[in-house]
Amino acid sequence: MIEEQIEKKIADAYMEKFPVSREHHEKLINYIPGGATRSLSYFKPWPIHIDYGQGAYVYTHEGHKLFDVTNAYGAIVHGHGDPDVVKAVQEGIARGSQYSTPTTGQYKLAKLLCERIPGFDRVRFVNSGTEATLFALRTARAYTKKDKILKMTGGFHGTHDCVAASTKKNVITAGIPNGMTEDMLEVKFNDFNGFEKVVKENASELAAVIMEPFLGAGGVVLPEPGYLEHVRKVTSDNNVLLIFDEIFSYRVHIGGCQAFYSVVPDLTTVGKVVGGGLPIGVFGGKEKIMNIYCHESTDKPLYHSGTFNGYETVMQAGYAALFKYDEAAVAYVNKLGDQFQKSLLESFKANGLNIQSNQIGSLLNLHFVNEPITTAEQVLKSEEQLHTLMHLSLLNKGIFTIPRGLFILSTVMTQQEIEHLVDKIDETLKELLPLIEEKYNHLLL
Repeated sequence: MIEEQIEKKIADAYMEKFPVSREHHEKLINYIPGGATRSLSYFKPWPIHIDYGQGAYVYTHEGHKLFDVTNAYGAIVHGHGDPDVVKAVQEGIARGSQYSTPTTGQYKLAKLLCERIPGFDRVRFVNSGTEATLFALRTARAYTKKDKILKMTGGFHGTHDCVAASTKKNVITAGIPNGMTEDMLEVKFNDFNGFEKVVKENASELAAVIMEPFLGAGGVVLPEPGYLEHVRKVTSDNNVLLIFDEIFSYRVHIGGCQAFYSVVPDLTTVGKVVGGGLPIGVFGGKEKIMNIYCHESTDKPLYHSGTFNGYETVMQAGYAALFKYDEAAVAYVNKLGDQFQKSLLESFKANGLNIQSNQIGSLLNLHFVNEPITTAEQVLKSEEQLHTLMHLSLLNKGIFTIPRGLFILSTVMTQQEIEHLVDKIDETLKELLPLIEEKYNHLLL
């Protein structure tokens, strides 16, 4: 009875608050299956439609102002409509957006990335994180002349076939031929012994290990002390390349997580914030590896092309965004993340809840689980119904967030806004508390 009452109250409030989103959705489904061209954008009763964004806020067609803690799933770090990024795009595109040649914009962004990220001696540009990991794997296989790849269970590396098949929650792999994954191996994240065993047993055929320094889409699961160092040593000892996928994690430090944890891989992928809010992917690594693309050092360089690779307007936007995402800016937004985590944990305790929040820098993931989370398997135990209701409830309260409990901050936010965010989460937890007491009492202190 309580369950039905709470579900109905939250859903009714959402439907009453966002009727124009419903109108837009019902028109869009006539042309886009499901009404959303990105799987993660859809949720019931209908997905929200945003009219525009400015700073730390987005605005709906109904005229509602929502505090944005999605930030384009991590692609935006300076908020919406950042004046420096806007200026770079406006001035740049007026001169032409793409020339299909090397450009000054490519030079400036490549130089900045190589100066900041320890694992980058040389880089190449693509248009998405999926492309970046695809070419990182192709690079590793071409360089080592081996075929197998090892990934972490729950690790997300885009949607190309060989990495999409995973035990990650809600991933559907229909349409992927079995042959695309026969050379893919998996091991649990933070499993020291399991990792070493799989690498040693497959070393002669294993081209590379691809992993996020922490599981991003998999729940912001952080590495246990010494784990990344262990991974680096085992791969080096067994002549296996190590790829860090830092598309999501790069924002936590000016040099990425590899600088934060002082563990340098052979190849790296970055994206999201690197594009200043525009589509981008970057892969790169040690000079001796990346030189397989170099026309000056080999007669038959590895082929890599694409109409929009190194798209000049993106280069300009990315440079403008990264130039101001300096050590001071990173420290500021990470401090907001620390404040968010501290206040949120206090809210959990005050409400008598034994639930979790995993946080690093400006990234935080709330989990409806009653034990500290160190594995992807534990993330799968988080109560889906509570995530769904929290998401809708927060939208009703003016917070634009990600359904799985992921919160992403930006540099334009203030301490006061973070406290306001915590207050709204606290209100939502109180709203859900009767349901938790009735159905999920294992989450109570």
